[in-house]
Amino acid sequence: MGGDPEDGGGKPIAMPLTGDDRMLPSAQAKPARMLRFTTLDFPERDRFHYWTRDSLCACDWDAQDGERFDADAIGSNVGPFILSRRTLRNPGMTSYVMIRDERRIRMDEHDFFRFTVPLEGEVLFRTAVPASIQKAGELNVLDAAQVNESKVSAQDTVSLVVPRDLLPGCTASLHGHILAGGLGHLLRDHILSLFQHLPRLGEEDVASVAQATQQLLAAAVAPTPDAIRHARKPIRGAFTERVRRYVDAHLLDPDLTPDRISRDVGVSRAKLYQLFDDQGGIMAHIRRRRLRRAYHALAASGGHRPPIADIAASHGFASEKHFYRLFKAEFGHTPSETSERGIADHALRPSGAATASASSPVQSGWTLPFGSLSH
Repeated sequence: MGGDPEDGGGKPIAMPLTGDDRMLPSAQAKPARMLRFTTLDFPERDRFHYWTRDSLCACDWDAQDGERFDADAIGSNVGPFILSRRTLRNPGMTSYVMIRDERRIRMDEHDFFRFTVPLEGEVLFRTAVPASIQKAGELNVLDAAQVNESKVSAQDTVSLVVPRDLLPGCTASLHGHILAGGLGHLLRDHILSLFQHLPRLGEEDVASVAQATQQLLAAAVAPTPDAIRHARKPIRGAFTERVRRYVDAHLLDPDLTPDRISRDVGVSRAKLYQLFDDQGGIMAHIRRRRLRRAYHALAASGGHRPPIADIAASHGFASEKHFYRLFKAEFGHTPSETSERGIADHALRPSGAATASASSPVQSGWTLPFGSLSH
């Protein structure tokens, strides 16, 4: 990555969590155990209580008449970390307040940091002076050993819980702050990408993924030269994933060029080419993604064969003949065969991509929905 960790951090990029056919290494291994929690398992009058009972905070929700607290959570441990996602089902739900005061801190002695990214909605931090608002797409740090009062309007949130002893001592000074800048944005992208790929993460990959996560965390909260040097590999991976997400979001745009990607993602053109050098370059990556998108469109046609020329043109290929040749080289059969035989989408998916789940909301050492570490 070179010596410039800020390359690529000029602006936040929207990072929706969507399906993807890429995977982490060793996806044939047993996938991570995903645990789930839903308030729908409880009576309507008790749902907010069960949602917040393990939050380590005093919580208050001034529900409107007839309003239900319908919410879901899913999470897994990745080595020493707890990664989870919380989703409120009812759009426009009334905000709720969470207060962690000195008394609670003394009583439970919890000692971890929570890195949180709202995907939708916002969080008002009243403890900060002046009060601050965390908006969708921003990465915030909370210290469980410090006082916090928040008003939560976030409908969808991903968070990573990190034991205190895994981070530099200076992390405590970031309590309630947004991690902006290049490394902060890369850490946010890494957390979201890691959550998206959890179902494909094999047990044998956990140690290396956890190590990369810890290195990137350390570099983001205390960007010393040594921390950045140790985090060089995960920083490169986070940059690459950031570009991939941007490409997928704009895949069919006719003006999807290296110059545009460099400008919008905030990475230099030279760095962009370095990131995808082992894949034949950024344009080769875009071409493969467009071929896969075209494959899905053809396989979903149900035997009603669409004009191949139209499929080619709509996926960025000016020549039908060129599209045929590239398609067969990539998948081993022609576009026509894909459409006629209705070859299933799973032909493009790795066999280890099944989602593991468990109905129990509790696993030893931590709880859902907030991924709180327990004693």
